[in-house]
Amino acid sequence: MRISTSWIFQQGVNAMLDQQTALARTQQQLATGQRILNPSDDPSASTRVLELDQLIDTTQQYQRNSEDAETRLKLEETVLSEVGDVLQRVRELAVRANNDTLSAGDRQAIAIEVRTSLDGLLQLANSKDAIGEYLFSGNKTGTRPFSDSGAGTFTYDGDQGVRSLQIGPTRQVSVGDAGDNVFMKVDDGAGGIGSMFEALYDFAVDLEANNPSTTTLTRLDSAIDEVLNTRSSIGARLNTIDSQRNMNDAFDLLMQENRSTLEDLDYTEAVSRFERQLLALQASQQS
Repeated sequence: MRISTSWIFQQGVNAMLDQQTALARTQQQLATGQRILNPSDDPSASTRVLELDQLIDTTQQYQRNSEDAETRLKLEETVLSEVGDVLQRVRELAVRANNDTLSAGDRQAIAIEVRTSLDGLLQLANSKDAIGEYLFSGNKTGTRPFSDSGAGTFTYDGDQGVRSLQIGPTRQVSVGDAGDNVFMKVDDGAGGIGSMFEALYDFAVDLEANNPSTTTLTRLDSAIDEVLNTRSSIGARLNTIDSQRNMNDAFDLLMQENRSTLEDLDYTEAVSRFERQLLALQASQQS
């Protein structure tokens, strides 16, 4: 069987082209630091990398949700801290107002401060977050939650809903509290339930009549307890977020390491292969 000179020459050219292709691929691997340049390079590893990317993206979304939840809860906690300060100040005034040595004029002056505190309490209860949503209106975040309809009547216009954010594969956290539960369920001193606002309003009216009620302290203590209970709940939720964030960080790191193992280039092996391929190509060219 005869083998033509042209066929032999073509075989040499084809071998050189194959070596150039292999060398170019190794060069690209070295330039990118990636072992897998195309899914066909390692179909099984490529599929696993895609799965890991999805897990990493989902985990990072959990982290963003955690940050959003933490920001909103910390703002709510700050507002409730100020609410507690207002109530504590009014309680001090209530203790003082029950002193028999005070005159009607003294109690009138205290009433003025109590009404100012009531206005401040309403403003705090109607606080908004950074994007203009009301903190205490439940799911009706665009609705002003509390209003004073006059003559000591205060209404809640939000709902009972509480928004939650997913901060882990199996964990959600509430990022707010319905204002009805925080501000509108205070012991009225007579076996019923009223609001913080009514407690302050009635106190001011009693002072203006120079007849402070003995139930005022009970109502204010109940209001302060509601605030403290809510703040305690917020603290527990912030701890949950902290714990889950640490778990998410650890999981994200593990997934990143797994992905790196699958797709990152072994530079020592690649450089050695590049040198072998280069020598082979030069030998082919010389021959």
